[in-house]
Amino acid sequence: MIPPDLEQLWNEARRYEEGGDPYHAVKLYKRLTRLAPDWFQPFLRLGLLYHGRREWKPAFHYFKKTVALAPDCREAWWSLGIAATAQKKWRIARSVWSKFGLQELPRHPEGLRLTYDGTFEILWMQPLDPARAQVLSIPHPASGYHYRDVMLYERKPIGHHIVNKRRVPVYAEMGLFKHSPFQTFSCLLHTNRPSDIQQLERLCHTANLGFEVWSNASRSMVMEHPQAFPEYYSRNMLPPDQEEADHNQCLVAIAALHEAQVQRVLNDWQIISLQQYSDLRAY
Repeated sequence: MIPPDLEQLWNEARRYEEGGDPYHAVKLYKRLTRLAPDWFQPFLRLGLLYHGRREWKPAFHYFKKTVALAPDCREAWWSLGIAATAQKKWRIARSVWSKFGLQELPRHPEGLRLTYDGTFEILWMQPLDPARAQVLSIPHPASGYHYRDVMLYERKPIGHHIVNKRRVPVYAEMGLFKHSPFQTFSCLLHTNRPSDIQQLERLCHTANLGFEVWSNASRSMVMEHPQAFPEYYSRNMLPPDQEEADHNQCLVAIAALHEAQVQRVLNDWQIISLQQYSDLRAY
């Protein structure tokens, strides 16, 4: 219930928030917390605003205040778990996740949606806990992320990834938690035979390098008309880029600690496959 004498101030704060003016919304919500320190709603709104801005220290503070005032507010508990993880407050994070029965997570990879520059990209991730996951794909260089980065994510499905007629849940990333030491490289293989590409993939796997086929990669899409609960399709179900369709070549990405590792694997691949590559690039 909104305290009657604060209803006008509350409604004004909500209008600022819904109108995309977080600065004035935060000022009014903070004023409300001083006027009504036992009312949880302004603390919750502040936590959610900072959560959306990925400012985890104030988000943690306000969610902690919220659950102290409203112990049954599941939304605040959930968001507190993410903020606690981002702040490396492991004891609190574990306590929160245990309340939701999330001690055990799937051991198989799941989908992660990266968002940047008005586009989104669907990657594979391995969940580490309910708020962190390790990237298993090689992200596009424009994203600023890398193979094996540890990301924060929101464990509420925003859609499904359709792979070999199987629906895999996709989750939204919430920012970088820990940088990976891997760098991103790409090169053009002068072949598109599956056996040649698979041979390079095996060599990369043996050398503990990341590998991915970037040709025809249409996993990066423009966010013009996002659906409420969309389904995304794996790249092999999407049409090839027109400029690549007529060429007997394949663009691949390799993730490695050093360029020398990439060159070593590619040289071995040339000897085994009797094929060539060109245009090796580092990002």
